[in-house]
Amino acid sequence: MGWLKGKEKIVREDILATERLVLNYKNLFSLILSVVLAIFILKSSFIRNSIFSLGALGYLGMFISGMFFSYGLTTAPATSMLYLLSNNLNPFLAALIGMVGAVISDYLIFRFVKYHLFDEIKNLSEKIKFHPQLNKKYIRILKTLAPFIAGIIIASPLPDELAASILGSIQFKDYQFIQLSALSNFIGILIIALI
Repeated sequence: MGWLKGKEKIVREDILATERLVLNYKNLFSLILSVVLAIFILKSSFIRNSIFSLGALGYLGMFISGMFFSYGLTTAPATSMLYLLSNNLNPFLAALIGMVGAVISDYLIFRFVKYHLFDEIKNLSEKIKFHPQLNKKYIRILKTLAPFIAGIIIASPLPDELAASILGSIQFKDYQFIQLSALSNFIGILIIALI
């Protein structure tokens, strides 16, 4: 019976350690959970059909499609919707309205990464000795190239979460991010609209 109590104690300690891990890294676990949930949601034919039914909404559909354009899991259907909607709308106005939706989504991602997720990832990487110390020269090069790389990512159908992570990690200013996101999204959506 003594061995059973010892195993119960080990299990209780493991449960407490897991609870502490989840509480300490709640934003990271929320991100992982939201990606898993999004995958299951997007497998639903109802959700896919709802996204594609945005075409009947005109410019409002363009705004909503622009919001979905920013998220990695919804980029493909959003790109299709932006393309289909722009056939019946003024491409410049459509790109402007889609850009506003995309900037809102991008900014939400950026704020989440910069003010919540990045600190948790940095803290975790320091604990597991995963994050080597970088030379100041490399950090300066990263800060110089990051806006250019992020702008290309935002303008393309690649997931904007990557660009937000890059810019959040170098502590890019909020207003600079909004400007870069607006310009990049406008160019990206306008290219889709003009095709």
